[in-house]
Amino acid sequence: MISLSIRYQSIPMVPLRKNINGSMPQFWAELSANQLIAVASLSQNAISELKFLNRMTGIPIRALKKLSDFERYKITENLASVLEMKAHHRFIIPELKLSKKCRLYAPQAKLKAVSFAQFIFADTYFGNYQETGNEADLNKFIASLYLKQDELFDEKHIQLRHSQIGKIDKKIRQAIVLNFQLIHEWLALAYPLIFQKNVQVVENESRNPEPISRNSSPWIKVFQNLVGDDILHDEVWAAKPVNTIFAYMTRKYKENVRMKK
Repeated sequence: MISLSIRYQSIPMVPLRKNINGSMPQFWAELSANQLIAVASLSQNAISELKFLNRMTGIPIRALKKLSDFERYKITENLASVLEMKAHHRFIIPELKLSKKCRLYAPQAKLKAVSFAQFIFADTYFGNYQETGNEADLNKFIASLYLKQDELFDEKHIQLRHSQIGKIDKKIRQAIVLNFQLIHEWLALAYPLIFQKNVQVVENESRNPEPISRNSSPWIKVFQNLVGDDILHDEVWAAKPVNTIFAYMTRKYKENVRMKK
């Protein structure tokens, strides 16, 4: 965190100055849930500059109004590191409240305990939403990711919950989309042979790695090459941890490269 202190004249014509201290995050890991929502809202032009700076620094809006445009610009400049798309492996919004009795929780850091099937559904709806902007895909994406405490993923939960999720403030839902983009940046570092910028590597019918655009929805092809036809009903593979699958795919990729030499 970066410490921040501003000094301003609180009452015109009175020579007394007031000091206010705040702090602002340097890295994605330092953001709170409300700050992530503010960053996502800024990218959607859904938040004013003053409210954004207030969320990011903790400095009251009345004090920020006393600053010049240049001074506010310099504060924003220091927030540049959290306005860039960089790798981050944790979900910053840990839970969603659907009702008094129903709370949903984000996956653990680095997608720990996320099954292959859960990732496939989440990533497919995520890609669809990125391409079309359809809110139904947005809600189903979140319903794929956020589950009840200790609940195992089940496709039927998506259909049961996506309408309720659609009632959550869209700024919060957009923040989860931004968070998943950061997760993808982390995946590109953790599994560079599988995830690439705007391209994903999958195996074709001859089991040779092949880059395929996200728009091609490549995960079904990945499934079919791993266990054959009707993979969506193969509970054993679908329940495997997604990191185990990615490690297996990486190993197969390297084996194919060695065989070609």
